[in-house]
Amino acid sequence: MHNLRDSLLGPSPRGTPHLTTSEDFRIDQEDIRQCMARGEFKEIRGAAFSNRTWITTSRYCELGDGVDSLEVYIHSMWYMYYQLGRNISYETPDHEGLILDIVRIQGMGPLTRPVRGNYGVDIARTAEGILWNDLPFLATDMTSFWNSDFPTMSGTHRLNFATFLAKLASTRVGKDRLCQIALILFRNLFEERQGLRSGEESDDEDPKRSMHQLEIFHLLPAAVAWLRHTGHNLVLLSEVYWNDCPSIISKGGEKFIESELGRRSPTGFSPWRYIYWLKRLHEIQEEAKEAKEELLEEYATDAIEYMVSTVMQRNSEILRAYQNGGDDLHQEKHLFCRKSLLKSEATENEDSNDSKDGAK
Repeated sequence: MHNLRDSLLGPSPRGTPHLTTSEDFRIDQEDIRQCMARGEFKEIRGAAFSNRTWITTSRYCELGDGVDSLEVYIHSMWYMYYQLGRNISYETPDHEGLILDIVRIQGMGPLTRPVRGNYGVDIARTAEGILWNDLPFLATDMTSFWNSDFPTMSGTHRLNFATFLAKLASTRVGKDRLCQIALILFRNLFEERQGLRSGEESDDEDPKRSMHQLEIFHLLPAAVAWLRHTGHNLVLLSEVYWNDCPSIISKGGEKFIESELGRRSPTGFSPWRYIYWLKRLHEIQEEAKEAKEELLEEYATDAIEYMVSTVMQRNSEILRAYQNGGDDLHQEKHLFCRKSLLKSEATENEDSNDSKDGAK
């Protein structure tokens, strides 16, 4: 009764879920983890795609249960996909299959049922959108898993999970909200005072490791995965200054805020922030080369290539931001790609002049 009272009198009135205690969630997640430890990937994937969607759909459409009472099954489903995404190798077809599953789940909606009155239908609306069109709680839950578990993961699991999220974000499900995780990652990697690598420590799972203890060698492979699989989306979001996420996520890191580019940029994605990330990658590349960290240098080189080639291929507004950024930006020694960017402007102007001459 108290749970119902608190739910109805809260700022966002809602019903009570079928399972309400944190202990229920804990037991469900522990069962899923044990299944994963036994290697029952196929069974968990089947339960996520078939069982959880069937229970949710059947209870709403056939039995008439309130949509708030079904949230526990939705959260359980996303936890299953989280565990699958981090445990299945990103290089396998099964990893790609997880992305297809979620796109297909989106295609199952919207859920509707007849009203008790004479007109209209009820649509399954949650606090985060319609089932299944909006994939409610997907971005929120994945962001929570990232913040809580990403630092403690092994390097293998971290790369699997980052690649899973990047591939999924590339489909633009959930109105691009998964890309808020890229903001968190890039802030930690590029905008905070991160060291390259402090020692020869392993990148095994460490339950005691916090986000602040992560170094560049922990984070850079995940960033490369995002730039490889979601590069076009990140450019597009930067062009439109996307900021549809909580301020604690969209805010810039300390080094970025103090920089000239940071002073030009609002929170969230922006052309200036994209250019800053590119600048930091050149700095990391240079630092890795001096430290003879060949793998990190290779990662930085790949990331730079993904970023530059994408803006060039799209003839992005980021190019115009750079070209109009002033002499200080053009002379920045750590933007080694500046000649290519300015060359693009010169080529564009030549083409424009040729067109005018031809018209005459």
